[in-house]
Parts: sequence; structure tokens; C-alpha cells
Amino acid sequence: MTSSVRPTRSWPSSRDAPATPKPMIPSSRVLTARSTRVNKTMAEQWLSFQKFAVWGAGVSGVAAANLLARRGKDVILSDIKPLDALAEVQERLHPKVTLVGGENVLEGREVIVVSPGMKPSHPDFTRARELGAHVISEVELAWEASKARWIGITGTDGKTTTTSLVGQMLQQADVEHVVAGNIGLPLCAVVEELSEDAVVVAELSAFQLWSCHNLQPAAATVTNVAADHLDYFESFGEYADAKLRIFELQKGQGVAVVPMRDRLVRRWFKEPKGQRMVGFSNRPDDVSELDEAVWFEDDQGWAREEDGVDLCWLESFEDTELFGAHNQLNLACAAALARSVGVSWEHITEAALSFEPLAHRMEYVGEGNEVAFVDDSKATNAHASLAGMQNLDAGFVVIAGGVDKGLDLKGWAKYVAREAGAVVLLGEIAERMEEALKEAGATKVHRAASMEDAVEQAFKLARPGSTVVLSPACSSFDMFESYAQRGRVFQAAVEALISSLP
Repeated sequence: MTSSVRPTRSWPSSRDAPATPKPMIPSSRVLTARSTRVNKTMAEQWLSFQKFAVWGAGVSGVAAANLLARRGKDVILSDIKPLDALAEVQERLHPKVTLVGGENVLEGREVIVVSPGMKPSHPDFTRARELGAHVISEVELAWEASKARWIGITGTDGKTTTTSLVGQMLQQADVEHVVAGNIGLPLCAVVEELSEDAVVVAELSAFQLWSCHNLQPAAATVTNVAADHLDYFESFGEYADAKLRIFELQKGQGVAVVPMRDRLVRRWFKEPKGQRMVGFSNRPDDVSELDEAVWFEDDQGWAREEDGVDLCWLESFEDTELFGAHNQLNLACAAALARSVGVSWEHITEAALSFEPLAHRMEYVGEGNEVAFVDDSKATNAHASLAGMQNLDAGFVVIAGGVDKGLDLKGWAKYVAREAGAVVLLGEIAERMEEALKEAGATKVHRAASMEDAVEQAFKLARPGSTVVLSPACSSFDMFESYAQRGRVFQAAVEALISSLP
């Protein structure tokens, strides 16, 4: 088939499995890494209280309530849903947890463990503080209940891939660990049994971080900060502060892995903070002045450690199943984080070569009549959408739209108008997207009533040799349960279309 993806990789990769490269790693440096263990300066503070309210009966709320009950606390789990809608939740609760429906219970509670779905501006938080209650994240409880070292990963884009890569690297090195948090597995459900030699790889959202106080990860990163979730936070500044909070929480200890291509995050580290700083980039010039860094140069993975000697740990990015500049950044970041807790470069390389890309992240779906279909449903903001589309040759057809989070669409629309052959829009934001695209000069903008309709229209608009990409630049909750369900519906529609072709 004719490839529509840069660089030379086709959809899907048809090459033979690559031979394991032989990176230039001095054997004497394979296992060296400075300790990243930190002291829990405020350990057990929250768990010294007795009366807790957990607001929100989602998976993290249930996990938090059960952990507290196991610790002998007086716990009320409440949800604004009526009690008769919470029968399934009751079945998953520790018998000593009291479940209340129809309200957020506050009176008589010392600590409120908050659902990440509740905005910081919610009036119930003001009421809680007026009554002297502490408002904390489920992450805080998991941190205090854990003996293990933590790696904290947040950012607007790339955090799930980076988190998964770090987990793969620890697995390759046979390090006791768990991958949890915003990635889907509640931290409170899995941290208590880990030893002090284990590592918790925690994907953390801004929704969780704003209500963290004591969390102190041994290694932390903010993959990037771009406009997102302005329907949740009152301003971009508030959102950015929630992300950067992960570095503040380190209290000057441990390792901070810093994206040198992100001006906002890089600027935050202009003055020394106390942590050991490791920069990462996909451009060597970004890290040339740093004492420690991980980067890509001419498709090779490189690192500079404390002795100042540069070493090559990956001979060719093309030998992995990842592609695109954004995934070079994710891999470099993950390598720096894994290395910070002592994983050898050999194991990091082996993990990079064996890693299978995650679903709905520029995932190849199929091909029909020389048109490739790619699922990037995880691109839930304009910045993430651009990161994926920039790996496609001009002339692609994009399916976009979803929930309007109030994000600026000008840059996204300008790129799409210049590079895309056509656009098919759906969801509640379609009208605003169409206005932005036409203002940017786009001429082929179409509307669809459903995902199936969008796939059919996009296929008719695509030229042979081009790509149809689902790149929503929006959340999914107007039409779908999640970005994953949106991706599955897209893939099913593509498969039905391809099977119907002569």
C-alpha cells in the first residue's frame, strides 16, 4: 500500500521483527543510578484522623473508602446519585463503610476525600473548609498507606503512554511495581501490599493533583502543559498550576524529569528547586547545556548521566513499534524516569523494543481501496490532535468534534485548513469548529450525524493513498461514554465499511 505516514513507516509495520540493537553502553555504568528514595515528611497525617467522608462512588471513591475501613476509620461514602442507583456500589464496599445517596455528606467529618470529577470551584468545598474539614485526593491516602517509592507522571498529552512505558521498563528489569492512578486502576486498591523496594508508577491528572498536599514522588514529570479542561478549571493558569504542583510536592527532593521543548515547564525550573533535574527532548540542542538528559538525535536514543559522558541506548527509533516525534518524547521521558529508580539501560532498551502501542493513540485500524484508517480517539484536545496529525502526509481527511471545553481552536484550525484534504465534524462543538476552520481558509468542511456517517463521508472524500484519521480534539461525553468507546465505535464503523467494499 502507499504510505501516508512520515517518516517511512507504513500502516501497519510490515517489516520483519528487528534484531536487538547493540547500544553503546559502557558495561560499568549499566546499574548505576543515584538513590531516589525520599523521606515522607508528613507521613500518616491524614490517617491519624478518624472520621472521613468520601465524595463520589466511582472506582477511586470505593477504593478510598475500603482502604479507610480496613484501617478502622469511621467512613461515609456518599454520592449525589440516589441510593437505589448505587446497589452495585454497595456490593463492592467493605461492610464497615456507610453508603449514602442523594448528597455529599459533610457534617461531623474531619477529612473529605474528593472525587476527581468535582471542580475545585464546587460550593461544597467552601462549605467543608468553613466547617474545618480537610479536602484531599484519593492519591493522598494511597501515598500515606504505601511503603514503596513513587514515580508521578502528569501532563496534558502523552502521560498514559509514558506511564505504560515506565511500567514495561520496570517489568523488564523484574522490579516489583504497580501501574495505577488515572490510567484506570485506583491507587488505594493496590499500594498497601507493596514492599519498600517496590515502585508505584502513578499516572496523575490535574483533577487529582489540585487536592494533593503530602504526596512526595521520588521521581516526577510533567510531560507538557497545553490548554485543556477549561470547563473544569477557572483559567489556564489554574490548570497549569495543578499540573506543576507535582514538582512542588517533591519539596526539593528526588528527581524532576523536565520536558525541554515545553516553555512553560522549562521556565518553572529556571531557578534551582533542589531536585536533581534531568531534561528530555527529541532535539539535541535543547539539552546540550544540561548535566543530565535523555534525548533523540538522528533517530537514535542518547543519554548523559552524572559523569558527563554521552551514551547511545537505542540505535534506531524505527526498531520500536512507536512512531512520531511525540512518541520519541514519551520514550525519552519514560527512559529518564525508569533510569532514576535504577533500571539499567539494557532493560530500558529491551522494553522500548518490545512495547506495544496503546489502543486509540494513532492506532492503525485497516485499509480499503488504498485509504488507511487511523484511530486517535485519545486526542481529546487540540494540542494532542496536532501531535498526531503532524505525523501524516498532507491530504489526510480528519474526523473531529465532541464536547466543547472552551479551548482555543485557532492553531488547530489553521493547521487542518493547510494540511488536511477535508474535514468531517460531529458532536456539540461542530458549529464552532466549522466557523474556526472556514475562518482559517478550509473549504471542504462537512457535518455528520453519527460516527458511522462520519466514516462513510470521510472515505468518499479521501484520495487513494491518503489517510482518514479520527482526531477529535475534544472529549467524547456528548455522544460516547469515553474516548475508548468512541474509538471502538469508529473501528467498528471502519471494519463494516471495509467489509462492504467490492
